[in-house]
Amino acid sequence: MEAKNLRDRGRDRSEERRKGKRLEKDMRKRRCESVRSIDSEDERDRYVGEGQREKRKEKDKDRRRRDMEKGGKNREHERDRGQDRKRERSQGEEVEDGDKQLDEEAEKRRRRLQEWQELKKKKEETKSENKSWNLEGESDDEQVPPQTETDDAMMVDLDEEVIDPLDAFMNTMVLPEVEKLSNAASSLGTVLDSNKDVNKAAIGWIIQGEDSDSDYSETKYDDDQPSMDKENVELMKKTKGDKLTLVDHSNIEYQPFRKNFYIQVKDISNLTEQEVNTHRKELEIKVHGKDVPRPIKSWHQTGLTTRILNTIKKLNFQKPTPVQAQALPLIMSGRDCIGVAPTGSGKTLSFVLPMLRHINSQPPVEPGDGPIGLVMAPTRELVQQIHTDIKKFGKSLSIRCVAVYGGSGVAQQISELKRGTEIVVCTPGRMIDILSTNSGKVTNLQRVTFLVMDEADRMFDMGFEPQITRIIQNIRPDRHTVLFSATFPRQVEALARKVLTRPVEIQAGGRSVVNKDITQFVEIKLESEKRPRLVKLIEEWYGKGKVLVFVGSQEKCDGLYNDLKNKCGYRCQSLHGGKDQIHREVAVSEFKSSVCNLLVAKSVAARGLDVKGVELVVNFDAPNHYEEYVHRVGRTGRAGRKGCAVTFVSEDDARYAPDLVKALERSEQVVPDGLRAMADGYMEKVREGVEKGHGSGFGGSGFKFNEEEDVRRAAKEAQKKEDGVEEEDKSELEDEGEISQQKQKATMVVAAMLRGCARTQQHYEGELEINDFPQNARWKVTRRETLGSISDWSGAAITTRGQFFTPGRSPGHGERKLYLFIEGTSEESVKAARGELMRVVNDITSQALSLPGRSSQHGRYSVL
Repeated sequence: MEAKNLRDRGRDRSEERRKGKRLEKDMRKRRCESVRSIDSEDERDRYVGEGQREKRKEKDKDRRRRDMEKGGKNREHERDRGQDRKRERSQGEEVEDGDKQLDEEAEKRRRRLQEWQELKKKKEETKSENKSWNLEGESDDEQVPPQTETDDAMMVDLDEEVIDPLDAFMNTMVLPEVEKLSNAASSLGTVLDSNKDVNKAAIGWIIQGEDSDSDYSETKYDDDQPSMDKENVELMKKTKGDKLTLVDHSNIEYQPFRKNFYIQVKDISNLTEQEVNTHRKELEIKVHGKDVPRPIKSWHQTGLTTRILNTIKKLNFQKPTPVQAQALPLIMSGRDCIGVAPTGSGKTLSFVLPMLRHINSQPPVEPGDGPIGLVMAPTRELVQQIHTDIKKFGKSLSIRCVAVYGGSGVAQQISELKRGTEIVVCTPGRMIDILSTNSGKVTNLQRVTFLVMDEADRMFDMGFEPQITRIIQNIRPDRHTVLFSATFPRQVEALARKVLTRPVEIQAGGRSVVNKDITQFVEIKLESEKRPRLVKLIEEWYGKGKVLVFVGSQEKCDGLYNDLKNKCGYRCQSLHGGKDQIHREVAVSEFKSSVCNLLVAKSVAARGLDVKGVELVVNFDAPNHYEEYVHRVGRTGRAGRKGCAVTFVSEDDARYAPDLVKALERSEQVVPDGLRAMADGYMEKVREGVEKGHGSGFGGSGFKFNEEEDVRRAAKEAQKKEDGVEEEDKSELEDEGEISQQKQKATMVVAAMLRGCARTQQHYEGELEINDFPQNARWKVTRRETLGSISDWSGAAITTRGQFFTPGRSPGHGERKLYLFIEGTSEESVKAARGELMRVVNDITSQALSLPGRSSQHGRYSVL
């Protein structure tokens, strides 16, 4: 049994050994296979991945190179920072040295003052010891000892060496630099007219009124030592016209230029004088002047270039209009011109075509040069329209044109001007802002040789006279000047002749006459009957063409627009001065492109806005003077087309009836019996003294900031009393004494003019007279930004009305002093707007009175 068991165990061991050998053989086989697989992968990587390894190597090289460059830059930055720290330490050391010097000077000054005080005390003690008492005279006589040479030397030494450290620093460091800068500025500046009266106060100075109780009027400025107060007043009180520095033309060498481009053709030369006069009568043209060129009959007789004539042909202009027939040869011959023509008669083309010919003959505009042609207009819409007309012709001639006006981005306008342009069409205010920006480096007027003022009467009446005058003064005197307008009152004509040289006046269709192609109707309606009648007219004319409705206020414009759009369902737009420039441009663009055929507007759209296809003009509110009626009605019947105009007149508009009768009679229209009776009744009341006569509305005065303004104390007190403003200093009022009887009457008149909010149904109105406030206050409160922000805050519409009257001048019949008209849908909004306006006016006035050196003045102030 044991032997058998031993055999079994041996067999089992041998079996285990065989299994172990088989396992070892299998493991060896697997290792060989894995080694072969690794070798195959290496082979594949060797042949297949060789390109990838090269790419990885290049990437590694680029990464190492970037790291090295970055490290170099970091080292450079560290080196720069180290240098900056060194400079800062050096600057700090310099500052410390300067502080030490100042401390030393201060210590010296303190010691010398102490020595001087001790010396003074010793003198006083010596004086008290040397005093003697006399019984007879009962008086104290001082026996002053003679001053020694040592004392004199000490005092002289103190006077010479006791210097304020700050004064020493200013004298040694700052003042020489200031002197260098001032000398450089004076060498580059212009020399003003030496014959000007030196005693005449400059525009924008606050001066003391005649009724002032203070003694400041005796104080005079020393010419050798100019006062800082005077400089502050000059800087603070500069008007917009003063921003532009006057140019001394005698110091500038202007290049000569050609004016006359007109050569009269034989067909015109062969005409007799009688035939020429007959032709002018047919064209309804009158001319005033010497050696006036004869009118032309076709475009080819003008002397224009072939490119311009081809553009005229493409635009399908068949023949010149009456005003163009006479104005084109006149302006092409280089003569100054005053053009008076009805609206829609082609005035714009009359000066655009000669200006293009004028520019085409001059050297090209180089970088840094200003424009050659300058066109000024009163409104943004008119500027945009002229700019569009010029671009139609300038494209073929490679002549650039830039429009410069307020309400839009000034950065874009500046960039276009810096690139260079041949023509600038602008409003006067924005043009002065551009010219005075960056010390006049944006553009200049040195190359301007062709000047145009379109709607010149309106520019003068709107208060642009100071800006226009300053711009003209900076243009070379031998320029070519042209003025155009639909109306030209004689007061403005006299003023316009000052800037022209031997002008020739052209009247086409009479002076301020409505175009005869326009059929005019005047309907007498109650206020409640106007809107239903307007809706009927729109229903009748809406499908025939465009309809333009004029109203008298911004509030009514927005209200009528909402009613027509929301209640009646008409697609329309509104346009007035209170809207942003973008909204105004969108409204005009949609009306021109027939996106909407109905436009509700204030009189801002009545000046030069040329829209084709206007079939009907409705004066929802009667125009307040004759010229305004001519411009409103002239939006239709343009360029030889027929048109219709309807004017609503209520019983409250009786004072405008005589102007309407005159307009209808001059244009040979039928005058309704009711309108004539209303006009006769009003004139009868005027003759009886019950009513005042109605003025034309175009006195041509505008905002004359450069005239002396004498503010009446009575008017100020009435305004403060009306607005609930109390004087802070009661003693000042007590010192003024009693008001004379004349001033009491003036107070009553002004208080009556400053009426409060008057309610008419759901419409509230208010007024604030600003004529007698200082110039800066008037200027600030009438700015578009101020009025716009207050209107947005209060919800009331604010417009500037009336005209500025200088002291001693009283308004004529139908005229008003400068005031702000406030209107809103609630009494609270009108009161809030009026209170905010008064706050702005009072703040600016108090700032003017609190200038350095003015605190002791309690008198009246005037603005020159």
